[in-house]
Amino acid sequence: MAGVAAASAALVMAVANSAAAADHTMHTGDAWGNVPGVDWSGTGFFNEYGDVVTIKDNDADGSGVIMYVYIGSPANGTKIYSFHVGGEGNTATRKASMGGVYNLPENKNIGFKFCRYSDTQPGGECKDYTFLNDN
Repeated sequence: MAGVAAASAALVMAVANSAAAADHTMHTGDAWGNVPGVDWSGTGFFNEYGDVVTIKDNDADGSGVIMYVYIGSPANGTKIYSFHVGGEGNTATRKASMGGVYNLPENKNIGFKFCRYSDTQPGGECKDYTFLNDN
């Protein structure tokens, strides 16, 4: 049991470290809007170096979170991949070292649509972001 606790602590520290070092922080577009201190359904992080995209489900509400990634903006770009995670405290990460679509182009705008996700509302409460991937 001690090994499980140590592994869990290491995972929490890894997520916390990636969040602290993130170039860009995002959140889902919950009904609360941009209210400081609100615990959004999900938090996302984008590190340009290594094209690391991490998402975290913050709430035990029966819904997960989903991230759609685009070359260009979510409004008029090309969707290249999406991924989701559910369960309060759970995270998922995609990065360039995984190859293929996860290796994002340099010196291009990369768009993100980050949403609360459930089977009955697969694209609800979203927020759009666009960042220049120049690192």
